[in-house]
Amino acid sequence: MRERDRWALWLPVFFALGIGVYFSLDFEPPVPVTASAAGLAALLAAYLRRSAFFPAGIAAAIAAAGLFWAGLHTELARAPILERPVGPTEVSGRILRQDRTGGPFRIVLEDAHVARLPPERTPERLRLRLTALPAGAGPGARIAVLARLQPLPQPALPGGYDPARRAFFEGIGATGFALGRARLLEPAEDAGIERLRHRIAARIGEAIADPAAAGVAIALTTGLRGDLPKAAHDAIRDAGLAHLLAISGLHLGLVAGLVFAAVRAALALWPGVALRYPIKKWAAAAAIAAGFFYMLLAGATVPTQRAFLMVALALLAVLVDRLEIGMRLVALAAFAVLALDPYALTTASFQLSFAAVVALVAVYERLAPSLSEFRSRSGRAPLFLAATLLTTVVATLATAPFAAHHFGRIAAYGLAANLIAVPLAAFWIMPAAILAMAAMPLGMEIWPLAVMEAGIDAVLWTAETVSAWPGAVHRFPPMPAAGAVAATAGGLWLCLWQTRWRFLGIGGLAAALAIQAGAHPPDLMADRDARLFARHAEGRLYLSKPRAGFLGRVWAEAAGAREASTAAPGSPGLSCDTLGCSARGVAIVLRHEALEEDCRAAVVLSAVTVSRRARRRYCAEEALIVDRQRLRRLGAHAIRLTPRGPVVETDWDRRGRRPWVALAGPQ
Repeated sequence: MRERDRWALWLPVFFALGIGVYFSLDFEPPVPVTASAAGLAALLAAYLRRSAFFPAGIAAAIAAAGLFWAGLHTELARAPILERPVGPTEVSGRILRQDRTGGPFRIVLEDAHVARLPPERTPERLRLRLTALPAGAGPGARIAVLARLQPLPQPALPGGYDPARRAFFEGIGATGFALGRARLLEPAEDAGIERLRHRIAARIGEAIADPAAAGVAIALTTGLRGDLPKAAHDAIRDAGLAHLLAISGLHLGLVAGLVFAAVRAALALWPGVALRYPIKKWAAAAAIAAGFFYMLLAGATVPTQRAFLMVALALLAVLVDRLEIGMRLVALAAFAVLALDPYALTTASFQLSFAAVVALVAVYERLAPSLSEFRSRSGRAPLFLAATLLTTVVATLATAPFAAHHFGRIAAYGLAANLIAVPLAAFWIMPAAILAMAAMPLGMEIWPLAVMEAGIDAVLWTAETVSAWPGAVHRFPPMPAAGAVAATAGGLWLCLWQTRWRFLGIGGLAAALAIQAGAHPPDLMADRDARLFARHAEGRLYLSKPRAGFLGRVWAEAAGAREASTAAPGSPGLSCDTLGCSARGVAIVLRHEALEEDCRAAVVLSAVTVSRRARRRYCAEEALIVDRQRLRRLGAHAIRLTPRGPVVETDWDRRGRRPWVALAGPQ
C-alpha cells in the first residue's frame, strides 16, 4: 500500500504494452474485434472495482485500449501504396518537405498525380530523389517531373528496420527518382512553417562559412540535418554526442526558460503592472507559445513533442499554482505522445528519449535531499559539475539497451565527450542560437551566429578527438527484441517504484544482458531482389559482390562487424568467382552455368530462378534452395546453420500481411 500513489504511473506503460502487442503481430487485427475487447476489459475492470483485483482489471483495460487505438490509428492512416514499379511517367505534386544530404534533393510530394495510375490507386504522398529543383521551388510549390516510381523499400533483413512501416505512417505510398529536370507549375502560395525552416537554414548557411559548423547550427535551430557533412556526423555519433543534434529537452527547455525569464524581467520594469497583475503567469504563457513555435520549427519530431509536452505541463503548473514536477509529468507526456501517434512507440527516438528522462527523474527524485545538502556545503559550481557527471552517466546507462537494440553499437567514451559538449551546448551554443533567431528579422544575426560557430567548433573538436581514440566504438550484433523488452520491464520496475522491492527490476536488466550475450547474427543473408548474398563466418562478413553500398553497411551492422569485405577466390569463409560462391555445405549461384556444380550443396542461395527440372536434375533432394522466385515472394532471408540443419527466417515470417507490406506472400 505504500506504493499506492505510484500506481497511476503504470497506466501509460500498459497503454504502450497494448500498442507494442499490436505492432508485434504478423496479421492485422480487425478494429471491431479490438474495440470489443477494450469494451469488455473496461466492463471487467468496473465489475472488479471493489475487489483486490481492480488494479489488474484497470491494467488489462488500458492495454486493450492501446491495442484498439493502435489499430484505429492504422485504419485512419490507410492510403494507396504502390504494389509494383511504374514508369517512366509524368509525376506532379506539391512539395511538402525537402532535404538534401550529400548530393541529391529528397522531396516529399503531396496531392500527387501520376499519369499512369488512376486516382484511386495513386498514393497521396510520394518521396522522390532529384538532382536539382527549379528556381523558386520549395515547400508549398507545385512541380512536375518525369520519374520512375517504386514500391516502399522493404527491410534489409527479417526483423530489421522497416522503412515501409515508417513511410506508411507518414502518408507516403511510393518512392522514386527523377529522370529529368523538374518544372515549376505553381509557386508557393504562402511562407508556411516549412518554407520558414529552409529560409532560416539558408541564412545560417550564408553567415557560417564552415560546412560542418553550419550543418550543426542548422540542425540545432531548424531540425534539418541534410547540410551536415558525413565526416562530422560520423565523428559526433562515434563520440556519443548524437543526442545533441536531436532537438529535445535540453534545447526546448532553454528556449522556454529564456523567454520566461526575459518576459518576466521586462514586465517587472513596470511597477504598476508587476504589482497588479500575475506577470509570472503571463511569462509562463509566453514561454509555452515560444516552445510550441520552436517545436513546429524543428519539425515536431518525437523528442521535440515529448520535450514540449513536459515543458508545457511544467509551465501549466505555474499557471495553476502547482509546482510539483516529477514522474507524473513524464507519464502524462508519454500518454499524450502515444495517443497522438501510437507508431512512435516503435521508434528509436521515443525509446531513447523516454528511457533517459524516466531514469533521470527517478534518480533526481531519490537524490534531491542529498544534492540540496551538497549545494549548501560546496556551492553552485561543484554542484553543477557533479550534476553534469551524474546526468551523463545515468542517461548513458539508461539508453544503452535501446542503442544496442537499434544500432548494435555503443560509444565507449561518450561520458568524456558529454562532460565537455553538454555545458558548451547549454551555456554557449543554444543561448547564442536563441539570440540569433531573435535578431534574424532585423538582419543582425551575424554576431550571435559567430558566437554560436565558435562554440560549435569546440564541440566538433571534442567529437573528432574522442572518436579518434582507440576503441571509441564497440560494435556487436543488435540486441534481440526480447532483450529490449526485458530491459524496459526491469528499468521501469526499478524507476517507477520507490520501496525496496524496486530492486527486483535488476532481474530484468540481467535477463537483457543474458539475451544479448546469446545473440548471434545469421550465418547467411539474402536480399529480396537476389542481388546480394553474404556469409558470416569467423567473426567477419563476406559479401558476394563488391560495391554493396547501403545494404552491405546494414548487413555489417547486423553482424556486429565494422565493415564487410568482398569474397574472392580462396577467401576464408566464402570463396567467390564470376559464376558463384562456395563454402562448406553452402553454395551461392550467381549465373545459370554454376547450377550443375553448386546445386549439390546442403544450402543453395541462387540469384537466378531454379526450375523444377533443374532441381530434379542437379540439386540434392534434401537441399534448401532459396532462389530469385522465393526471395521475391517471401522477402529477405536470414539463415542460421545448426547441427540439426538450416533454420530459415523470412521477411514474410516477421511482418506477415500488414497494411504497409506489399509482398505477395506464400503461394
